[in-house]
Amino acid sequence: MKNFIENDHACDEQQFETCTGKGRCVQIKKTRNSIMWLGVVMIVAAYLLLIPGANKIKELSKQVSPAASLYSNPKSLQGKFELINDKHSAVSLSKVAKDKWLILYFGYASCPDICPTDLATLNQTLGIMEHANKLQVVFISVDPKRDMGNLDAFTKRFNASFVGLSAEDEVLTNMTKALGIYHNVEKIKQKALAEDHSKHKKMTKKHDGHKDTKTNQKYLINHTASYLLLNPDLELTGLLTNPHHASKMAKALDLIIETLD
Repeated sequence: MKNFIENDHACDEQQFETCTGKGRCVQIKKTRNSIMWLGVVMIVAAYLLLIPGANKIKELSKQVSPAASLYSNPKSLQGKFELINDKHSAVSLSKVAKDKWLILYFGYASCPDICPTDLATLNQTLGIMEHANKLQVVFISVDPKRDMGNLDAFTKRFNASFVGLSAEDEVLTNMTKALGIYHNVEKIKQKALAEDHSKHKKMTKKHDGHKDTKTNQKYLINHTASYLLLNPDLELTGLLTNPHHASKMAKALDLIIETLD
């Protein structure tokens, strides 16, 4: 009787033939096999679902290169950064996107050449695209101190649909760092400005109690001049780097939207 109890409770695959509780042993084996087959089915299903998607991205990447580079693991920006509009009101990317694809461009309104050129190129690109109605361009200022109040006027010079946004310093720093966007202030010392400041300082000394504490010095900002492409779920899907050619970008963007939308 003792041996019977031990065998009955210690039943395994090796003891199956000698186990007196045969019905119980068969049930255990069937349950284990069912779990194994379920695991196999799940692996096959994952392969069928994910591998074709990965192959599609890989093939699409070849077709849109070098105008655009696609990411295999998109990074989501959903609800991560609080932006502000030209009136200093908080606004989210999702509200601006309205379920469209997004192109983010980081720059500043007083940029003498690069930003105006790149925004003009984006306008040309939209004019060529078949799916321009599915794409929203957002200009994000890395110089909010000078740009706030002028963003709308600046962006709409290039296209009435362009949206100008920025962010508080800390948010802007975190956002650009997360997205790999470089921007750095480069102060320009111009002889004429220095002379004007010197004259202004001499004149203000004539007024009692007045101290000249500000220098109206101009500066440039070095920054990344790439377009960041986000899908309607606000996932960073691709990057369009220099040189920017409107016709090539239009073709690449149309193909990406057609394939992944």
